[in-house]
Amino acid sequence: MDDFDCALFDIDGVLVDIRKSYNDAIKKTVEFVLSHVAGKKYSNLVTDSLILRFRQSGGFNNDTDTSYAIALSMLANPQRTVTEARKFLLQVAENADETGISSVEKFLSGYDIAKHKETLVYPAPVKDSYIGRVFDELFYGPELFRKQNGLDPKYCTNMKPFIKKDRLVVSKKTMKVLHDRFDGKLAIVSGRSRLAAEYSLKPVMNYFKMDACVFLEDEKREYAKPNPYSVKRAMSIMKAATAVYAGDSEEDMLMARRAERETGAKIAFVGIYGFSSQPGKTLKLLKEHGADAVSRSVDGLPTIINKVLAA
Repeated sequence: MDDFDCALFDIDGVLVDIRKSYNDAIKKTVEFVLSHVAGKKYSNLVTDSLILRFRQSGGFNNDTDTSYAIALSMLANPQRTVTEARKFLLQVAENADETGISSVEKFLSGYDIAKHKETLVYPAPVKDSYIGRVFDELFYGPELFRKQNGLDPKYCTNMKPFIKKDRLVVSKKTMKVLHDRFDGKLAIVSGRSRLAAEYSLKPVMNYFKMDACVFLEDEKREYAKPNPYSVKRAMSIMKAATAVYAGDSEEDMLMARRAERETGAKIAFVGIYGFSSQPGKTLKLLKEHGADAVSRSVDGLPTIINKVLAA
């Protein structure tokens, strides 16, 4: 146990179950955009398994990116039925890689996507981006949207915020054990904004060293996962030479491995799989891609550190 100086945590799928929040926000964003831009209504088009496939490509940690990729694909190549649409979208996802939306735009380059990109205005600041604004309005709701972006909601003003469907899935007991074990050196490295993190992690937020936490939604886009910037920054602030990182995605693992290579630090990656839309498949992929250890939830992390990583 003495081999590790600090512990780092992703939020989505690790500390918080997002299957009814972020996942549903992606689905509703795509539905809204296709309906209002193209007049197309596909019933239950976006599935959790499709979202997972994009995330497993290594380039879709940002859920607005996923919304954009799906919406752009359907605007570029409309399908007659939901079955045909899902088949095409799966093909898009299977050709995505860690370059994210660039890989999707490359795959769609044979279609006339220029006009659709102009409509969606992405990536761009929320104040300028059509799809980015729709997503944030749906996820945050009017009050938090104003607080996060300094804007009044424009498109979605009467819906229950999807962030309210976040479910905290780590216990206070676990966080106290880890806080004591690492002498308070616990930090968040997440694609979320600080506002969204504080909202959903309120019962356990005091266990984290806030000046070492990195909330990538609030940072420059170039720092997004799998860029190792956030891991390196968190470890530097805590003066840590070694770390345990708990994540659930390919981006998380790529980020940890890159930080390891660039700094020479020992970073043990623990894959969390229990809150994936397909836990068994996620567990299999985490093992195949070289996770140092796996756990159904962060509540298993103290045992993992003691029995597996320290062995």
